[in-house]
Amino acid sequence: MTDNLVIAHGGDVSQPSGGTNRVTAFATGLADRGFDVTLVVPEPDEELSDGLGEIETSFVSTPNSSILDEPIRASLIARRAKAIAEREDASVQLEHSTLGGIAELWGHRDYVLDMHDLAHSSSRYGDLPFGSAIQRAIYNIEKRAIDSASNIVVVSENMRTLVSETWDIDPDEIEVIPNGYATETVEPYRTDETVEGRVVFLGTLHPKLDTEAIFDIAASPEVSEMIVIGDGAKREALEIGKTERGLESLEVRGRLPDEEAFPLLARAAVAINPQTESSLQKASSPVKLFYYAALGLPMVISAGPSIGEELQQAGAAAVIEPGEAFSSQVTEVLSDKSRRDSMSEAANELAPAWGWDQRAAELSEIYGTSR
Repeated sequence: MTDNLVIAHGGDVSQPSGGTNRVTAFATGLADRGFDVTLVVPEPDEELSDGLGEIETSFVSTPNSSILDEPIRASLIARRAKAIAEREDASVQLEHSTLGGIAELWGHRDYVLDMHDLAHSSSRYGDLPFGSAIQRAIYNIEKRAIDSASNIVVVSENMRTLVSETWDIDPDEIEVIPNGYATETVEPYRTDETVEGRVVFLGTLHPKLDTEAIFDIAASPEVSEMIVIGDGAKREALEIGKTERGLESLEVRGRLPDEEAFPLLARAAVAINPQTESSLQKASSPVKLFYYAALGLPMVISAGPSIGEELQQAGAAAVIEPGEAFSSQVTEVLSDKSRRDSMSEAANELAPAWGWDQRAAELSEIYGTSR
């Protein structure tokens, strides 16, 4: 493979999310290792982060008014990426299996496919009119992406198993590179003092977020602040629940810039990730958990993702199985400072191996070098 590399992504890289973090971290990390990276993405709604300043970026004007625009957006991104790759004799990395499948239809072959998740089983498509037919079509699109890739990268061991079983692929042909965290983002806040009774959730408010657990936590007398930082499908439900239940401790802050979000998070007594169970939830690699660990925060999290198992085994997190009371475990951890100190120490020991720089080093090996 050449040192010229085109990374194509269908999302707005100016909007922070786990997927955005992964794409931008890989682009900058590979550029730091000597690759000539071009990032092909839709025109952003806001200014890009400083970290992308040194990356060659090709912005594509795409529609983005509804879910129906996704095939058009993917086609425009795929065509631009193919044109640049042919002109520059570049390798191609496609982010998400749906983009990969559309790109395959436009002639892409032998690319690195970075699968953040699986789309065909998502309720996002299943809840549409003729949802089952749409899901079957997306399944076939994802299969095309997988069949024409030279390398397949997934975010967790659980996702490796899911992809292997869904499409009958040898698991040894699938690389696992989990998500990570940006050291420079958390470094200024590592020594912040804890606010007793503060519980924080940071991240996208996906449909899989267990809002009832958050309401129960906010209603606990041991909790002085239940702060939710992020935006997404469940924000309205949280705001309605706060009002209807009179939960004064629940603060739904919305999406905040890092310089506002991380001081709030770093001073939490407990950080949480309550989720409803599904195969996609189990296969995920929640970026928030890596940031929680990097800040040395005691965690209470839902069972499922592989990273949760690692945190539990190390003593850094309490993992809640489906049917167990999430809020009860939060109050137990809040009430036991010795346990919180032990969890914090365990998280601090794990975190150094999980930075985005280490993840980019793993990815660079796929392109024929360890730089």
